[in-house]
Amino acid sequence: MAIARSLFSFFPEAVLKEYAKAWVKYADPQLAIAEVRTTSAWENEFGYLQRDDGTLIMSEGEALSTQASYRETLQEVGITDTEQFNQKFKDLVSGEVSAAEFQQRVDLVYNQVIDQIPEVERLYRERYGLDIDAPTVFGALIDPDISDKVLKGDIQTLQLQAQASIRGFTQGFARFEELRKAGLTVERAAQLYETAQPTMELAEGIGRELDISTLEEAALGDISAQQRVQRVQAQIQSEYGGLDIGAARTRTGEIVGLVED
Repeated sequence: MAIARSLFSFFPEAVLKEYAKAWVKYADPQLAIAEVRTTSAWENEFGYLQRDDGTLIMSEGEALSTQASYRETLQEVGITDTEQFNQKFKDLVSGEVSAAEFQQRVDLVYNQVIDQIPEVERLYRERYGLDIDAPTVFGALIDPDISDKVLKGDIQTLQLQAQASIRGFTQGFARFEELRKAGLTVERAAQLYETAQPTMELAEGIGRELDISTLEEAALGDISAQQRVQRVQAQIQSEYGGLDIGAARTRTGEIVGLVED
């Protein structure tokens, strides 16, 4: 057992015992570890390292080191309790995601959602009467399993609501749940609500009524709503002589930005 601990101190106890038995049998480290990798103890702890063809993605030590790097990446964005990500880390190793790639993925998501997090926190408090911190929100954004446990699966709807509320649109949660189910994405919502207020104000300035619901339906591809938006925007363009109102036209004349391209 002493030899096993000196060679593989990072092994869980059950795997160490299997290695000690294999060492007694073979007195050879390569033969011993090969046999250990056929045991149920190893399968329970490290089975995620084995490809379908029987080869290893990486060694056990490399896997644990990679997962330690994953943890450091999450800690850098404020997630200090990473226990809830343990299975996700194993899945990432099985998917052969390097520590560097994981860092890039997290940085990309973090930069995309950092401005949404305070508003999602506020909306969560309003909806459930509970406080939630920024690291937990971010954890839910990068892991659907965490979202299901912590935010009851509502994170995407809350993200849509956050995109609207930070720009002054305060419809209820049920409306954003409806929009999410209809296919509105966070990216499209950001574009929609960013341009909605100036567009509505310009419409009012020429005596036309254009409400947020019409713009939302247009963004989802409703033909009637899109045609209404196009008519109003054409009149705005005519009145204001080519003023940029936050939506662009393609070469075929279709409006993108406020409506689906």
